[in-house]
Amino acid sequence: MQADSDSQTSSSGWFEGRCHVFPARVYYEDTDAAGIVYYANYLRFAERARTELMRCLGTEHRSLMREAGIAFAVRSCNAEYLRPARLDDPLVIRTRIRELRGASMRAIQTVARRESDGAETDLVELAIRLVCMDGNLKPARLPGVVRASLGDLVEEQ
Repeated sequence: MQADSDSQTSSSGWFEGRCHVFPARVYYEDTDAAGIVYYANYLRFAERARTELMRCLGTEHRSLMREAGIAFAVRSCNAEYLRPARLDDPLVIRTRIRELRGASMRAIQTVARRESDGAETDLVELAIRLVCMDGNLKPARLPGVVRASLGDLVEEQ
């Protein structure tokens, strides 16, 4: 689904090419006493964006757990904090899939502030490695349907 910032209609976000775009906003609960986003909350924004990316692809985490007996877990995360976000800032989280393997994937997520002129200012860049696990917390292969839909998003490096 494609949309521009003025005609966005899906709370799950949209795709711009192979990039998933998820809109968010900074709420009071996301900030510290100075009204600046607490550093760990960028991980929450990124998690929500990945969840909505899967929803846009027609897969929900709950159904993956129930039907396939698998779940995703973060294996590693590297965050580069560039600029702060503040209370009420409109944000855009962009997710790009960089690598897809049998039981894991790597993604780059950028949290940006949407400026009043429509431009975006990058705030945080996250390099994430996710693993697929079964109910016994052992590595599990990605289900074929999930692998196929994510495979369409893998960007050339």
